[in-house]
Amino acid sequence: MTKKVIIIGAGIVGLTSACRLAQEGFQVTIIEKNSRPGTGTSQANAGQLIYNFGAMASPSFIKNLPKALTDPNQGIIAGKLLLPSNWLWALKFLSQSTSNAWQKNSLALINIAHRSRSAMKAFNRRHDIDFNWRKDGKLIIYDNEASLRSAETTAKFQREHGGNHQVISKEKCFELEPALINSARKISGATYLADAEIGDCYAYCKSLADILCRHYGGKIHYNVTVDGFESHKDQISAVKTTNGLIEGDIFIISAGIDSPKLLDRSFPNKSPIIGIKGISLTYPLGSTPPDLSVTDAAGKFVIARLGEKVRVTGYAIFSSDLSINPDHVSKLEEKAKSLMPDAADYAASPDIWTGLRPQTPSDLPMISKAGAKNLYVNAGRGSSGWILSFGSAEKLTDIIINDNK
Repeated sequence: MTKKVIIIGAGIVGLTSACRLAQEGFQVTIIEKNSRPGTGTSQANAGQLIYNFGAMASPSFIKNLPKALTDPNQGIIAGKLLLPSNWLWALKFLSQSTSNAWQKNSLALINIAHRSRSAMKAFNRRHDIDFNWRKDGKLIIYDNEASLRSAETTAKFQREHGGNHQVISKEKCFELEPALINSARKISGATYLADAEIGDCYAYCKSLADILCRHYGGKIHYNVTVDGFESHKDQISAVKTTNGLIEGDIFIISAGIDSPKLLDRSFPNKSPIIGIKGISLTYPLGSTPPDLSVTDAAGKFVIARLGEKVRVTGYAIFSSDLSINPDHVSKLEEKAKSLMPDAADYAASPDIWTGLRPQTPSDLPMISKAGAKNLYVNAGRGSSGWILSFGSAEKLTDIIINDNK
């Protein structure tokens, strides 16, 4: 008999999990609290698809944290980590910020990311998806020589593990990305990632939702909130929702920042999740839009072209408050204008988005059983949900198939 899978969350992680399980013959239903797919963290993120990167918890992050706590212009606003409710997360984050832990966690992320790249390519060959995908590369620019030297150490580590990171001069930056030539920000050089990709995550989510329902016979219930589970002993029988009970055989929590609310039991892979708020501004193209995705390491923001739009993404605010601070918007726009004055039509009113990245202390997602025999979790990717989504779906599917042999 075909087993029925209930997935909570129609973001990029829930949707890739749903399609992967449907490919294996499971009957899949998604429950989504919003009116359409991909409206949480997936909606207007930076769009980066970088398959070699490092964990956020690191010695360098801790070294720069005092400055971040006192200077909001850095783009990291971490004052709320001092609240008692966040102490557990903060202490675990500190324990993951050693050099050894960073290397271990980064390698684990790279492993999932490489699997994700292969799985996404295979899926895209099978289905025609238009999501403004490009593979033009990426620059991570630095404003001083000390940062460049540190970048070379990181680049070497990434090259040893399948990356294509090269530290380049200021002149080479201008050659590769002409939109930087009139920049008012100091540029000493950059790390160049020739194989970096970019795409519109929200457009991809909409296509995945359509493919799931039309091609694989899946279902998505929108505008439905999950209140908990109906269980007997160690077995979940149904999800309690605002539309009543929805029964199933296998249940998966992929609800992003809302996942901890549903993880009330202890299990070996359980990790605290905190919301890290990001902001993006999306503009019409300017006279010199960027070809590459460009990260300003000092200012902690990204500028990239997505189709006929330019998106500026920045801030890491340790807060669950989704209100939009006009001062944050103006500072982010000011940084973008300074870096690439002609990249976007800054005179136009941007589409402003804010969302919460569901971050674990180690940066590693929870992909495992979640306490009950038939309950699983696939959550906690921070800013890397788009990058890791397919690899995470592969890993989760392996676990579920093995449990149901």
